[in-house]
Amino acid sequence: MSASLAAAPAILGGCWPAHLDAMERATAARGPSWVAELRRAGAAAFREHGFPSTADEEWRYTSVETLVKTGFRQSLAAKKDALVANTAKLFTFGLEDAPRIVIVDGFYSKELSKLDGLPAGVVVCSLAEAVEKHRALVEPRLGRLAKPGATAFAALNAALFQDGAFVHVPEGKVVDAPLLVLHISHESYLASHPRHLFALGAGAQLSAVEAYASPSCDLYFTNAVTEADLGAGARLSSIRLEAESGNAFHVANTQARLAAGAFFQEASAVTGAEFFRHDLGAFLGGERAEAVFLGLSLASGHQHVDHHTVIDHAVPNCPSREFYKAILNGRSHVVFNGKVFVRQDAQKTDAKQTNKNLLLSDDARVDTKPQLEIFADDVKCTHGATVGQLDEEMVYYCRSRGLAPEIARGILTYAFARDVLVQFPVPATRDWLDRSLVQRLLEAGRNA
Repeated sequence: MSASLAAAPAILGGCWPAHLDAMERATAARGPSWVAELRRAGAAAFREHGFPSTADEEWRYTSVETLVKTGFRQSLAAKKDALVANTAKLFTFGLEDAPRIVIVDGFYSKELSKLDGLPAGVVVCSLAEAVEKHRALVEPRLGRLAKPGATAFAALNAALFQDGAFVHVPEGKVVDAPLLVLHISHESYLASHPRHLFALGAGAQLSAVEAYASPSCDLYFTNAVTEADLGAGARLSSIRLEAESGNAFHVANTQARLAAGAFFQEASAVTGAEFFRHDLGAFLGGERAEAVFLGLSLASGHQHVDHHTVIDHAVPNCPSREFYKAILNGRSHVVFNGKVFVRQDAQKTDAKQTNKNLLLSDDARVDTKPQLEIFADDVKCTHGATVGQLDEEMVYYCRSRGLAPEIARGILTYAFARDVLVQFPVPATRDWLDRSLVQRLLEAGRNA
Protein backbone atom coordinates (compact mmCIF):
# COMPACT_ATOMS: atom_id res chain seq x y z
CA MET A 1 0.00 0.00 0.00
CA SER A 2 1.15 3.49 -0.78
CA ALA A 3 2.49 5.47 2.14
CA SER A 4 0.56 8.48 0.86
CA LEU A 5 -2.72 6.66 1.41
CA ALA A 6 -1.78 4.89 4.62
CA ALA A 7 -4.50 2.78 6.20
CA ALA A 8 -6.80 3.98 8.93
CA PRO A 9 -6.88 1.92 12.13
CA ALA A 10 -8.64 -1.40 12.26
CA ILE A 11 -11.67 -0.77 14.46
CA LEU A 12 -14.37 1.73 13.56
CA GLY A 13 -16.65 1.06 16.50
CA GLY A 14 -20.27 0.21 17.16
CA CYS A 15 -21.73 3.71 17.41
CA TRP A 16 -18.93 5.18 15.32
CA PRO A 17 -17.14 7.35 17.93
CA ALA A 18 -13.94 5.55 16.95
CA HIS A 19 -14.32 7.08 13.49
CA LEU A 20 -13.04 10.31 14.95
CA ASP A 21 -9.88 8.60 16.21
CA ALA A 22 -9.52 6.85 12.86
CA MET A 23 -9.68 10.18 11.08
CA GLU A 24 -7.10 11.73 13.38
CA ARG A 25 -4.63 8.95 12.64
CA ALA A 26 -5.39 8.95 8.92
CA THR A 27 -4.83 12.67 8.58
CA ALA A 28 -1.57 12.37 10.50
CA ALA A 29 -0.23 9.77 8.02
CA ARG A 30 2.78 10.76 5.98
CA GLY A 31 2.14 11.71 2.38
CA PRO A 32 1.36 14.67 0.12
CA SER A 33 0.00 17.67 1.94
CA TRP A 34 -2.92 17.95 -0.49
CA VAL A 35 -4.09 14.42 0.40
CA ALA A 36 -3.77 15.23 4.09
CA GLU A 37 -5.82 18.38 3.52
CA LEU A 38 -8.58 16.36 1.87
CA ARG A 39 -8.61 14.01 4.83
CA ARG A 40 -8.77 16.90 7.28
CA ALA A 41 -11.65 18.46 5.37
CA GLY A 42 -13.56 15.17 5.50
CA ALA A 43 -12.93 14.74 9.21
CA ALA A 44 -13.94 18.32 9.96
CA ALA A 45 -17.16 18.01 7.95
CA PHE A 46 -18.10 14.82 9.73
CA ARG A 47 -17.43 16.30 13.15
CA GLU A 48 -19.53 19.34 12.32
CA HIS A 49 -22.59 17.61 10.93
CA GLY A 50 -22.46 13.95 11.99
CA PHE A 51 -24.78 11.38 10.50
CA PRO A 52 -28.08 12.52 8.98
CA SER A 53 -31.48 11.76 10.47
CA THR A 54 -34.93 11.61 8.95
CA ALA A 55 -35.36 15.19 10.17
CA ASP A 56 -33.00 16.19 7.33
CA GLU A 57 -35.00 16.80 4.16
CA GLU A 58 -32.54 14.91 1.94
CA TRP A 59 -32.83 11.86 4.24
CA ARG A 60 -36.50 12.16 5.07
CA TYR A 61 -37.38 8.69 3.77
CA THR A 62 -34.09 6.93 4.56
CA SER A 63 -33.01 6.11 8.10
CA VAL A 64 -29.36 5.24 8.76
CA GLU A 65 -30.02 4.23 12.36
CA THR A 66 -29.23 0.54 11.85
CA LEU A 67 -26.06 1.34 9.93
CA VAL A 68 -24.85 3.74 12.60
CA LYS A 69 -25.44 1.20 15.37
CA THR A 70 -23.50 -1.55 13.60
CA GLY A 71 -19.81 -2.03 14.36
CA PHE A 72 -17.40 -2.46 11.45
CA ARG A 73 -13.70 -3.18 11.14
CA GLN A 74 -11.78 -1.08 8.67
CA SER A 75 -10.27 -3.00 5.75
CA LEU A 76 -6.48 -2.96 5.78
CA ALA A 77 -5.54 -4.83 2.60
CA ALA A 78 -6.94 -6.74 -0.37
CA LYS A 79 -7.67 -10.25 0.79
CA LYS A 80 -5.95 -12.98 -1.18
CA ASP A 81 -7.60 -16.39 -1.23
CA ALA A 82 -9.11 -18.83 -3.68
CA LEU A 83 -12.67 -17.65 -3.07
CA VAL A 84 -11.83 -14.04 -3.94
CA ALA A 85 -9.96 -15.15 -7.07
CA ASN A 86 -12.87 -17.34 -8.11
CA THR A 87 -15.32 -14.50 -7.51
CA ALA A 88 -13.32 -12.23 -9.82
CA LYS A 89 -13.58 -14.89 -12.52
CA LEU A 90 -17.30 -15.41 -12.04
CA PHE A 91 -18.40 -11.77 -11.83
CA THR A 92 -17.45 -10.60 -15.32
CA PHE A 93 -20.91 -9.25 -16.25
CA GLY A 94 -20.46 -10.23 -19.89
CA LEU A 95 -16.97 -8.69 -20.12
CA GLU A 96 -14.82 -11.82 -19.92
CA ASP A 97 -12.21 -10.54 -22.37
CA ALA A 98 -12.34 -6.83 -21.51
CA PRO A 99 -9.71 -4.98 -19.48
CA ARG A 100 -10.52 -4.83 -15.80
CA ILE A 101 -9.29 -3.30 -12.58
CA VAL A 102 -10.28 -5.19 -9.45
CA ILE A 103 -10.70 -3.63 -6.01
CA VAL A 104 -10.97 -6.05 -3.07
CA ASP A 105 -12.34 -4.61 0.16
CA GLY A 106 -11.29 -1.15 -0.97
CA PHE A 107 -7.78 -2.05 -2.21
CA TYR A 108 -6.40 -2.57 -5.69
CA SER A 109 -5.57 -6.18 -6.54
CA LYS A 110 -2.82 -6.43 -9.12
CA GLU A 111 -3.17 -10.22 -9.34
CA LEU A 112 -6.86 -10.11 -10.30
CA SER A 113 -6.69 -7.10 -12.62
CA LYS A 114 -6.07 -7.33 -16.36
CA LEU A 115 -4.93 -4.08 -17.91
CA ASP A 116 -3.08 -5.10 -21.05
CA GLY A 117 -4.28 -4.05 -24.49
CA LEU A 118 -5.25 -0.49 -23.58
CA PRO A 119 -4.46 2.24 -26.14
CA ALA A 120 -1.16 4.04 -25.76
CA GLY A 121 -1.36 6.91 -23.29
CA VAL A 122 -4.39 5.58 -21.43
CA VAL A 123 -3.69 5.17 -17.72
CA VAL A 124 -5.62 2.69 -15.56
CA CYS A 125 -4.11 2.04 -12.16
CA SER A 126 -4.79 2.13 -8.45
CA LEU A 127 -5.62 5.50 -6.98
CA ALA A 128 -2.80 5.06 -4.47
CA GLU A 129 -0.32 4.71 -7.33
CA ALA A 130 -1.85 7.64 -9.22
CA VAL A 131 -1.40 9.95 -6.22
CA GLU A 132 2.36 9.28 -6.38
CA LYS A 133 2.94 9.01 -10.13
CA HIS A 134 0.26 11.20 -11.71
CA ARG A 135 -0.11 14.09 -9.31
CA ALA A 136 -0.77 16.64 -12.07
CA LEU A 137 -3.83 14.65 -13.16
CA VAL A 138 -5.12 13.73 -9.72
CA GLU A 139 -4.61 16.76 -7.49
CA PRO A 140 -6.82 19.24 -9.44
CA ARG A 141 -9.71 16.75 -9.41
CA LEU A 142 -9.63 14.60 -6.29
CA GLY A 143 -12.21 15.87 -3.84
CA ARG A 144 -13.16 18.78 -6.10
CA LEU A 145 -16.23 17.14 -7.67
CA ALA A 146 -17.53 15.02 -4.79
CA LYS A 147 -16.79 17.53 -2.08
CA PRO A 148 -15.97 16.24 1.42
CA GLY A 149 -18.81 18.16 3.04
CA ALA A 150 -21.53 17.07 0.61
CA THR A 151 -22.85 14.31 2.90
CA ALA A 152 -21.72 12.55 6.05
CA PHE A 153 -20.71 9.55 3.96
CA ALA A 154 -18.74 11.65 1.50
CA ALA A 155 -16.95 13.09 4.52
CA LEU A 156 -16.18 9.60 5.82
CA ASN A 157 -14.82 8.57 2.45
CA ALA A 158 -12.65 11.67 2.15
CA ALA A 159 -11.15 11.01 5.58
CA LEU A 160 -10.80 7.23 5.35
CA PHE A 161 -10.34 6.24 1.70
CA GLN A 162 -7.20 4.22 1.09
CA ASP A 163 -7.35 3.14 -2.54
CA GLY A 164 -9.56 2.71 -5.57
CA ALA A 165 -9.34 3.05 -9.34
CA PHE A 166 -7.83 5.86 -11.40
CA VAL A 167 -8.63 6.13 -15.11
CA HIS A 168 -7.20 8.75 -17.46
CA VAL A 169 -8.03 8.86 -21.17
CA PRO A 170 -5.97 11.57 -22.92
CA GLU A 171 -7.34 14.07 -25.40
CA GLY A 172 -8.74 12.48 -28.54
CA LYS A 173 -8.20 8.88 -27.40
CA VAL A 174 -11.00 6.36 -27.89
CA VAL A 175 -11.04 3.20 -25.77
CA ASP A 176 -12.99 0.67 -27.84
CA ALA A 177 -13.30 -2.10 -25.25
CA PRO A 178 -15.41 -1.43 -22.15
CA LEU A 179 -13.51 -1.19 -18.88
CA LEU A 180 -14.72 -3.23 -15.91
CA VAL A 181 -14.12 -1.69 -12.49
CA LEU A 182 -14.98 -4.58 -10.18
CA HIS A 183 -15.26 -4.11 -6.44
CA ILE A 184 -15.41 -7.31 -4.37
CA SER A 185 -16.41 -7.31 -0.71
CA HIS A 186 -15.50 -10.42 1.18
CA GLU A 187 -15.70 -10.42 4.95
CA SER A 188 -18.29 -9.89 7.68
CA TYR A 189 -18.45 -6.58 9.52
CA LEU A 190 -15.86 -4.98 7.28
CA ALA A 191 -16.06 -1.35 6.12
CA SER A 192 -14.38 -0.22 2.91
CA HIS A 193 -14.23 3.27 1.43
CA PRO A 194 -13.13 2.91 -2.21
CA ARG A 195 -12.65 6.06 -4.24
CA HIS A 196 -12.57 6.14 -8.05
CA LEU A 197 -11.47 8.98 -10.31
CA PHE A 198 -12.13 9.21 -14.07
CA ALA A 199 -10.40 11.96 -16.05
CA LEU A 200 -11.21 12.24 -19.76
CA GLY A 201 -9.50 14.77 -21.98
CA ALA A 202 -11.17 16.70 -24.79
CA GLY A 203 -12.76 14.35 -27.31
CA ALA A 204 -11.86 11.22 -25.33
CA GLN A 205 -14.31 8.31 -25.20
CA LEU A 206 -14.76 5.50 -22.70
CA SER A 207 -17.40 2.95 -21.71
CA ALA A 208 -17.17 1.50 -18.23
CA VAL A 209 -18.96 -0.89 -15.91
CA GLU A 210 -18.59 -0.08 -12.21
CA ALA A 211 -19.72 -3.25 -10.45
CA TYR A 212 -20.06 -4.16 -6.79
CA ALA A 213 -20.35 -7.84 -5.93
CA SER A 214 -19.83 -10.37 -3.17
CA PRO A 215 -19.46 -14.16 -3.07
CA SER A 216 -21.12 -14.31 0.35
CA CYS A 217 -24.17 -13.25 2.32
CA ASP A 218 -22.06 -11.36 4.84
CA LEU A 219 -23.06 -8.13 6.53
CA TYR A 220 -20.57 -5.41 5.56
CA PHE A 221 -20.45 -1.76 4.58
CA THR A 222 -19.30 -0.28 1.27
CA ASN A 223 -19.00 3.51 1.13
CA ALA A 224 -17.91 4.44 -2.39
CA VAL A 225 -17.18 7.75 -4.09
CA THR A 226 -16.68 8.19 -7.84
CA GLU A 227 -15.61 11.43 -9.53
CA ALA A 228 -15.69 11.94 -13.30
CA ASP A 229 -14.17 14.98 -15.02
CA LEU A 230 -15.03 15.24 -18.72
CA GLY A 231 -13.24 17.62 -21.07
CA ALA A 232 -14.83 19.32 -24.09
CA GLY A 233 -16.56 16.77 -26.31
CA ALA A 234 -15.60 13.81 -24.12
CA ARG A 235 -18.00 10.88 -23.74
CA LEU A 236 -18.31 8.58 -20.73
CA SER A 237 -21.01 5.92 -20.78
CA SER A 238 -21.21 3.70 -17.72
CA ILE A 239 -23.30 1.04 -16.07
CA ARG A 240 -23.34 0.79 -12.30
CA LEU A 241 -24.20 -2.70 -11.06
CA GLU A 242 -25.16 -3.34 -7.46
CA ALA A 243 -25.02 -7.11 -6.91
CA GLU A 244 -23.77 -7.25 -3.34
CA SER A 245 -24.78 -9.42 -0.42
CA GLY A 246 -28.43 -9.18 0.56
CA ASN A 247 -27.27 -8.24 4.05
CA ALA A 248 -24.89 -5.47 3.01
CA PHE A 249 -25.03 -1.71 3.43
CA HIS A 250 -24.05 0.22 0.30
CA VAL A 251 -23.73 4.00 0.18
CA ALA A 252 -22.33 5.75 -2.88
CA ASN A 253 -21.72 9.24 -4.20
CA THR A 254 -21.02 9.84 -7.90
CA GLN A 255 -20.35 13.31 -9.26
CA ALA A 256 -19.52 14.33 -12.83
CA ARG A 257 -18.34 17.64 -14.27
CA LEU A 258 -18.98 18.25 -17.98
CA ALA A 259 -17.25 20.76 -20.24
CA ALA A 260 -18.79 22.02 -23.50
CA GLY A 261 -20.21 19.25 -25.69
CA ALA A 262 -19.39 16.48 -23.20
CA PHE A 263 -21.73 13.52 -22.72
CA PHE A 264 -22.18 11.56 -19.49
CA GLN A 265 -24.48 8.56 -19.16
CA GLU A 266 -24.94 6.62 -15.93
CA ALA A 267 -27.21 3.57 -15.87
CA SER A 268 -27.81 1.93 -12.51
CA ALA A 269 -29.07 -1.61 -11.91
CA VAL A 270 -29.76 -2.46 -8.26
CA THR A 271 -30.50 -6.06 -7.31
CA GLY A 272 -28.53 -6.56 -4.08
CA ALA A 273 -27.79 -5.00 -0.67
CA GLU A 274 -30.23 -4.71 2.20
CA PHE A 275 -29.62 -0.94 2.29
CA PHE A 276 -28.68 1.09 -0.79
CA ARG A 277 -28.30 4.85 -1.18
CA HIS A 278 -26.76 6.56 -4.21
CA ASP A 279 -26.27 10.31 -4.57
CA LEU A 280 -25.67 10.98 -8.27
CA GLY A 281 -24.95 14.41 -9.70
CA ALA A 282 -23.84 16.09 -12.91
CA PHE A 283 -22.69 19.68 -13.36
CA LEU A 284 -23.27 20.83 -16.94
CA GLY A 285 -20.69 23.60 -17.14
CA GLY A 286 -20.27 23.99 -20.91
CA GLU A 287 -22.83 24.58 -23.66
CA ARG A 288 -24.35 21.49 -25.28
CA ALA A 289 -23.14 19.23 -22.52
CA GLU A 290 -25.59 16.38 -21.98
CA ALA A 291 -26.39 14.07 -19.06
CA VAL A 292 -28.51 10.89 -19.16
CA PHE A 293 -29.40 9.02 -15.95
CA LEU A 294 -31.12 5.64 -16.09
CA GLY A 295 -32.09 3.32 -13.27
CA LEU A 296 -33.69 -0.07 -12.71
CA SER A 297 -34.21 -1.36 -9.16
CA LEU A 298 -35.53 -4.76 -8.10
CA ALA A 299 -36.36 -4.73 -4.42
CA SER A 300 -37.75 -7.55 -2.31
CA GLY A 301 -37.87 -8.70 1.30
CA HIS A 302 -36.89 -5.75 3.49
CA GLN A 303 -34.59 -4.06 0.98
CA HIS A 304 -34.30 -0.29 1.01
CA VAL A 305 -33.21 1.42 -2.23
CA ASP A 306 -32.74 5.19 -2.44
CA HIS A 307 -31.72 7.13 -5.56
CA HIS A 308 -30.99 10.83 -5.10
CA THR A 309 -30.05 12.70 -8.28
CA VAL A 310 -29.15 16.30 -9.07
CA ILE A 311 -28.51 17.67 -12.57
CA ASP A 312 -27.20 21.23 -12.47
CA HIS A 313 -27.76 23.19 -15.69
CA ALA A 314 -25.34 26.10 -15.37
CA VAL A 315 -25.17 27.29 -19.00
CA PRO A 316 -27.52 27.49 -22.01
CA ASN A 317 -28.39 24.79 -24.54
CA CYS A 318 -27.87 21.67 -22.42
CA PRO A 319 -30.24 18.67 -22.50
CA SER A 320 -30.69 16.11 -19.74
CA ARG A 321 -32.79 12.97 -19.36
CA GLU A 322 -33.68 10.83 -16.34
CA PHE A 323 -35.64 7.58 -16.52
CA TYR A 324 -35.92 5.44 -13.37
CA LYS A 325 -38.04 2.36 -12.77
CA ALA A 326 -38.47 0.13 -9.74
CA ILE A 327 -40.16 -3.21 -9.12
CA LEU A 328 -41.04 -3.90 -5.49
CA ASN A 329 -42.05 -7.04 -3.66
CA GLY A 330 -42.32 -8.09 -0.03
CA ARG A 331 -41.89 -5.22 2.44
CA SER A 332 -39.31 -3.39 0.36
CA HIS A 333 -39.04 0.38 0.20
CA VAL A 334 -37.82 2.43 -2.76
CA VAL A 335 -37.09 6.15 -2.72
CA PHE A 336 -36.52 8.39 -5.73
CA ASN A 337 -35.64 12.04 -5.28
CA GLY A 338 -34.59 13.70 -8.51
CA LYS A 339 -33.76 17.38 -8.78
CA VAL A 340 -33.19 19.35 -11.97
CA PHE A 341 -31.64 22.74 -11.21
CA VAL A 342 -31.73 25.37 -13.98
CA ARG A 343 -29.72 28.50 -13.28
CA GLN A 344 -30.71 31.95 -14.43
CA ASP A 345 -28.31 31.99 -17.38
CA ALA A 346 -29.16 28.45 -18.53
CA GLN A 347 -31.61 29.41 -21.28
CA LYS A 348 -32.75 26.80 -23.82
CA THR A 349 -32.43 24.03 -21.24
CA ASP A 350 -34.23 20.83 -22.25
CA ALA A 351 -34.74 18.51 -19.27
CA LYS A 352 -37.05 15.53 -18.80
CA GLN A 353 -37.43 13.38 -15.70
CA THR A 354 -39.55 10.24 -15.37
CA ASN A 355 -40.00 7.83 -12.46
CA LYS A 356 -42.26 4.76 -12.63
CA ASN A 357 -42.79 2.14 -9.95
CA LEU A 358 -44.51 -1.25 -9.99
CA LEU A 359 -45.82 -2.73 -6.73
CA LEU A 360 -46.11 -6.51 -6.57
CA SER A 361 -47.00 -6.54 -2.88
CA ASP A 362 -49.46 -4.67 -0.71
CA ASP A 363 -46.70 -4.18 1.87
CA ALA A 364 -44.15 -2.55 -0.46
CA ARG A 365 -43.70 1.20 -0.30
CA VAL A 366 -42.55 3.93 -2.68
CA ASP A 367 -41.67 7.55 -1.93
CA THR A 368 -41.02 9.55 -5.08
CA LYS A 369 -40.18 13.24 -5.26
CA PRO A 370 -39.28 14.64 -8.70
CA GLN A 371 -38.23 18.29 -8.46
CA LEU A 372 -37.63 21.16 -10.85
CA GLU A 373 -35.94 24.36 -9.66
CA ILE A 374 -35.97 26.75 -12.60
CA PHE A 375 -34.57 30.29 -12.61
CA ALA A 376 -34.52 30.78 -16.40
CA ASP A 377 -37.54 31.66 -18.52
CA ASP A 378 -36.81 30.02 -21.91
CA VAL A 379 -36.69 26.33 -21.03
CA LYS A 380 -38.44 23.04 -21.74
CA CYS A 381 -38.57 20.99 -18.53
CA THR A 382 -40.96 18.21 -17.53
CA HIS A 383 -41.22 15.63 -14.80
CA GLY A 384 -43.61 12.86 -13.85
CA ALA A 385 -43.97 9.95 -11.44
CA THR A 386 -46.30 6.97 -11.20
CA VAL A 387 -46.86 4.19 -8.67
CA GLY A 388 -49.14 1.29 -9.53
CA GLN A 389 -49.77 -2.41 -9.79
CA LEU A 390 -50.04 -4.80 -12.71
CA ASP A 391 -52.99 -4.17 -14.98
CA GLU A 392 -55.40 -7.01 -14.20
CA GLU A 393 -56.98 -6.65 -17.62
CA MET A 394 -53.60 -7.36 -19.19
CA VAL A 395 -53.15 -10.33 -16.85
CA TYR A 396 -56.57 -11.60 -17.92
CA TYR A 397 -55.68 -11.07 -21.59
CA CYS A 398 -52.53 -13.16 -21.21
CA ARG A 399 -54.39 -15.87 -19.34
CA SER A 400 -57.02 -15.98 -22.08
CA ARG A 401 -54.17 -16.89 -24.44
CA GLY A 402 -53.38 -19.97 -22.37
CA LEU A 403 -50.73 -18.62 -20.00
CA ALA A 404 -50.73 -19.60 -16.34
CA PRO A 405 -51.38 -16.67 -13.96
CA GLU A 406 -47.84 -16.64 -12.59
CA ILE A 407 -46.32 -16.70 -16.09
CA ALA A 408 -48.63 -13.91 -17.23
CA ARG A 409 -47.59 -11.75 -14.27
CA GLY A 410 -43.94 -12.56 -14.83
CA ILE A 411 -44.07 -11.56 -18.49
CA LEU A 412 -45.82 -8.29 -17.71
CA THR A 413 -43.31 -7.56 -14.95
CA TYR A 414 -40.42 -8.17 -17.34
CA ALA A 415 -42.04 -5.95 -19.98
CA PHE A 416 -42.27 -3.14 -17.42
CA ALA A 417 -38.52 -3.34 -16.81
CA ARG A 418 -37.35 -3.83 -20.35
CA ASP A 419 -38.01 -0.37 -21.80
CA VAL A 420 -35.46 1.17 -19.44
CA LEU A 421 -33.07 -1.77 -19.60
CA VAL A 422 -32.73 -1.59 -23.39
CA GLN A 423 -31.36 1.95 -23.02
CA PHE A 424 -28.38 0.83 -20.92
CA PRO A 425 -25.00 1.35 -22.61
CA VAL A 426 -22.27 -1.34 -22.92
CA PRO A 427 -24.13 -3.94 -25.03
CA ALA A 428 -22.38 -7.03 -23.62
CA THR A 429 -23.28 -6.12 -20.04
CA ARG A 430 -26.76 -5.01 -21.01
CA ASP A 431 -27.39 -8.39 -22.63
CA TRP A 432 -25.94 -10.22 -19.61
CA LEU A 433 -28.15 -8.18 -17.31
CA ASP A 434 -31.20 -8.82 -19.47
CA ARG A 435 -30.66 -12.58 -19.36
CA SER A 436 -29.88 -12.69 -15.66
CA LEU A 437 -32.93 -10.63 -14.72
CA VAL A 438 -35.47 -12.72 -16.64
CA GLN A 439 -35.65 -15.46 -14.01
CA ARG A 440 -35.87 -13.03 -11.12
CA LEU A 441 -38.57 -10.95 -12.80
CA LEU A 442 -40.56 -14.05 -13.67
CA GLU A 443 -40.18 -15.18 -10.08
CA ALA A 444 -41.40 -11.80 -8.88
CA GLY A 445 -44.51 -12.17 -10.99
CA ARG A 446 -44.98 -15.72 -9.73
CA ASN A 447 -44.94 -14.56 -6.10
CA ALA A 448 -47.14 -11.52 -6.62
